[in-house]
Amino acid sequence: MRTYERLRQFLNGHAMPGQRTAVLALSFVASFALFAFADSPARLFVVACAGIGFTGLLLYPEFALALYLVIGDVKGDDRVASLFPIDLTLALAALLIAGILLNSLRGKRIVRMPPICFLLVALTAMMALSLSYTPMFAAGADKFGRFLVLTGIVIVAPFFVLDSPRTMKRFFIGFAAAAYAICLYSLARLGGSERLVSPSDNTIGLGHVACACCAVIWCATIPQKSFVKRLLTYSLLLVPAAALIGSGSRGPALALAIVVIGSVFLYRRLLFDGICLIAAGLMVLPLLSIPRSSLEYLGSLVAGSTANALLDFRGELLNFGYRLLQQHPFIGTGIGGFRYSSPNPGAYKWPHNIFLEIACELGIPAALLVTTLFAGALRESWRQLLDRRSPEFVLSMIAAALLVIGIVNALNTGDINSDRSTWFFMSLVFVIRAYCASHTERLNFAWEETGAAAPLAEQVE
Repeated sequence: MRTYERLRQFLNGHAMPGQRTAVLALSFVASFALFAFADSPARLFVVACAGIGFTGLLLYPEFALALYLVIGDVKGDDRVASLFPIDLTLALAALLIAGILLNSLRGKRIVRMPPICFLLVALTAMMALSLSYTPMFAAGADKFGRFLVLTGIVIVAPFFVLDSPRTMKRFFIGFAAAAYAICLYSLARLGGSERLVSPSDNTIGLGHVACACCAVIWCATIPQKSFVKRLLTYSLLLVPAAALIGSGSRGPALALAIVVIGSVFLYRRLLFDGICLIAAGLMVLPLLSIPRSSLEYLGSLVAGSTANALLDFRGELLNFGYRLLQQHPFIGTGIGGFRYSSPNPGAYKWPHNIFLEIACELGIPAALLVTTLFAGALRESWRQLLDRRSPEFVLSMIAAALLVIGIVNALNTGDINSDRSTWFFMSLVFVIRAYCASHTERLNFAWEETGAAAPLAEQVE
């Protein structure tokens, strides 16, 4: 028992100073010794760094969670893929699971999941049942397995990993840093003729990452009352904003516009900030050599004469999904059925709208479950934004912005597995809800100890 307590104290950082550094150093030495006879010095260096990174991500799984959200936009680069013998998404998923188990050993708090989240259990049960009638069982089983494991991790992990506001702040720092690096990488193609892409050669992926990065920086800057301080922080927006425009991604650009306009309604003083940023952007934009194709594609948001012209091929996918829904309104065609019920499975992969995708593959009841889940997240997010005295108000603003961005993106691109960030942003809102509830409970306890519980209830409300 004493050994267990010592191990637990060590893992929680209560041991002698320098022991965590010793663990990192030992990890480096072990990696060096293990691969001392590696075939190339470069590979040896990479593996040694990977050993250090592995230890750090294991001790701080919030950073592994941040990388998990963006790794799909990085691992497609051949240079990155050649350095690692395994799929990086699976590697980070395994690291997250190991980190959760380690957190349990360390006695870390588990954030309580609200009852509305258990609608996901009903959704997965519907997916499993639909395997009995899906047109292609192997494809349906693969899609269901990915949702259950790879997408399920981003839904559940926040409640196990982000156990405190401090941990969530570290997560946002890690996420913003990784997104910023991806945006910075994409700017190497400025001055060319092609739209900017992520390391995985994906324009839409870059747009999503850049949009989320802009939202985190923008919302984190709002509480600063000094205009000069805000202006200095706004300068960080140059890189992700240029990447977003250069990608030509219309959905993320529209989502970011909604977030910025919404924040101006909450903070009227941001109107002047926004005017200054637009003016600065108009002056800097010609100097960045944004590809003409990016500007033209982005401009189709306002230049499109009809909805069909704006949607292009996605209009066909949406129409086909709607026809499938009319044919199978209650149970759908089965998980993965959209693709293999279409006349061209190679082109008709998903309808680029996860709500319609769930409706036509699992039926209207399943779509109502998901709609209720996200509507509940929006309602909770709005409730948090109304409480400006909350100590976690900045986190609430960031989570609200990301939730809006995720929903807008889910309405026009991706499928239920490729758009994992949308599910994650939904979970974030409910994690912050638990922070606020915990803070209220602590205050109530403190006031009850002094015999003044009633004034506190009025203050919290």
